[in-house]
Amino acid sequence: MKKIFTFCFVALSAMMAQAQVAVTFNVDMTGTTVDANGVHIAGNFNDVNYDGTAENAAYVNWNPSAIALADQGNGIWSVTMNLIPERYEFKFINGNDWPFAEDVPPACQVEVAGNDNRFWSISGLNATESMTVCYASCAACGENTIRFRVDLTQDINGANPAGVSVAGNFQGWSPGTSWLIDPDGNGTYEGYFSIGTATSAQFKFINGNTWALSETVPGACAVAGNREINVVEANTVADVICFNACGPCQAPTPVLFRVDMSLQTVNANGPHVAGSFQGWTPSDPATLMTDPDGDNIYEVTLLLQPGTYQYKFVNGAAWTDGNESIPAACNVGGNREVLVAADPVVEHFCYSQCGAECVTDPAAADITFRVNMFSTAPSAAGVWMIGGFTTPVWQAGAVQMSDIDMDGVYECTVNVSGVADIQYKFVNGDVAVSANEEAAGIMNCGIANGVGGYNRIHTRTGIAEVLNTVCFDSCADCIIGVQEAMALTVLNAYPVPANEFVTLSFGQVKSAPITVRVMNNLGQVVSTQYMGNLPTGNNQVRVNLEGVAGGIYAIELSNGIEKTAVQIAVQ
Repeated sequence: MKKIFTFCFVALSAMMAQAQVAVTFNVDMTGTTVDANGVHIAGNFNDVNYDGTAENAAYVNWNPSAIALADQGNGIWSVTMNLIPERYEFKFINGNDWPFAEDVPPACQVEVAGNDNRFWSISGLNATESMTVCYASCAACGENTIRFRVDLTQDINGANPAGVSVAGNFQGWSPGTSWLIDPDGNGTYEGYFSIGTATSAQFKFINGNTWALSETVPGACAVAGNREINVVEANTVADVICFNACGPCQAPTPVLFRVDMSLQTVNANGPHVAGSFQGWTPSDPATLMTDPDGDNIYEVTLLLQPGTYQYKFVNGAAWTDGNESIPAACNVGGNREVLVAADPVVEHFCYSQCGAECVTDPAAADITFRVNMFSTAPSAAGVWMIGGFTTPVWQAGAVQMSDIDMDGVYECTVNVSGVADIQYKFVNGDVAVSANEEAAGIMNCGIANGVGGYNRIHTRTGIAEVLNTVCFDSCADCIIGVQEAMALTVLNAYPVPANEFVTLSFGQVKSAPITVRVMNNLGQVVSTQYMGNLPTGNNQVRVNLEGVAGGIYAIELSNGIEKTAVQIAVQ
């Protein structure tokens, strides 16, 4: 099983009082002729901090012949020591004297160009810990190692207190699990990891422990949006890269963000700018925008490294306060985008518009949204419309839709004010569950929302509008081209006359949701029953007639497109 080795950070003073851990050091000597005196290990195992106190009295410090490893018979030499949780430095020795000590590669030594010892931080989180490395290498024999290094000195908020991490295809793209540390406090965070037998790795640095805090890799050095490094040797030391940039950190560039809020009611918490340069945190006080001259144009200047960044203006200090719905003409992945080079940059826009000068919004007007649920069985939790124009926005302001005439088309009418370009989508079921939202089916008629999905878009006119009916998660109406294919055929109805129930046997050539209505001889509906999404072919439904008075009734079946009816007597 492949092991991944990394720097770990621990609170050293707190660990002193912890119980010892059974720590196993394994070194694979495959391909190396073992010295007649065997294999040894030497390190700071006795007096860890060199303060005159023996934290692990059973061992000595840096004695090349005192701690021998045992041959396990498969090329692995091993020793288990009981050690307190601490950071240890050590080397393996092919023999019993210093001239025979291994040459530790820079990728996994304490300092790339300095202290050449191995190191390992024992966390104390487990009763036992173990490591296996190839002699004079950083990982198991045959595996490749990369030492990742990122400079955070120019990040506007500095290093996240939660830590700095890296995530990539070598560890399952898991943020907040592969940690980097800055042992000398110079702002460069480092960590080394095995990438197995792969010869390249894709990855991103994360100033924190979630994807929301990951860097935006500039297009000039991005591969599918990520960084990529090719391994030129088994133990590779990557160049120090500036967070959010393609190369080393440079002198920061002032970027003036300006937003015209003259068409908005400004939130009491003030407008903010949030983006990839600060972890997409709208409450960040460093990105609060102010209006010093009272002209409704709010601004803030930030010092950024050269690179490409995405961002949004937020009317408040939280995403739920309201953020821009950016028109398609200036929308990049759901956000605005700025290219920062060496010269100062000014980003000046009207809120939720593409230009600097605000264009007067259309008048408030009703918009009727319509979605055909023919291809998707409506959820018992309802069919909803969410958008960036409701109060509050999106999920928190979801509007439930209804199908009053039982034709499978759900509708809602909302009075919409504000910007002309609006974004919205339909949700089938609980709006808090993202899997219930429309997805890739609206990609070609929508716009990226910045979080991996898509929204529908519409430019409103300022007069009452009824939007075209669309099929759920589709750009077109699912009625088109299927009218005849969905025809219903009632084959039988029994018992006749009916009493508390009647069973209808019918056929359909494609799966569809079936609704049954019981109507009296005046055409009045006395009962409506939803039978669920029924499959292609012959089906049966049991219609409840309990409480229905004796007489002649029409039983109507509908699949949202086609209707058919049969007359029965109820006694």
